[in-house]
Amino acid sequence: MNEDFDNMARIEREIEKRMETACEKNGWYVAVAMMPPERTTLHIEKFGEEPVAGEDAQAALDSAVAFAKTEFGTSASVERFDEKIPNTRAPYHVTFLVKVDASKRVAELAA
Repeated sequence: MNEDFDNMARIEREIEKRMETACEKNGWYVAVAMMPPERTTLHIEKFGEEPVAGEDAQAALDSAVAFAKTEFGTSASVERFDEKIPNTRAPYHVTFLVKVDASKRVAELAA
């Protein structure tokens, strides 16, 4: 059982590393959560001193969706969350959650 968790963590790190290369630009950060693979969530987020510009957010979202399509070959659903965190240096926070079914890709990487 622990071997399965170790294998899944390795695969998650490999995918996250590729997503970092593809999507971490202009202050955006990424993370990947794959448990379970059928409900994998790709997070891309940014904190800023000013509200995130529409073009900047759209470019980040486009790169995350393009990565998901290339990496997993499936459609993706997207959720966006905006919040303002008072009394902080960078109070504006935008998060995109790109949800995909990664089970096929995980099976390929595990083989």
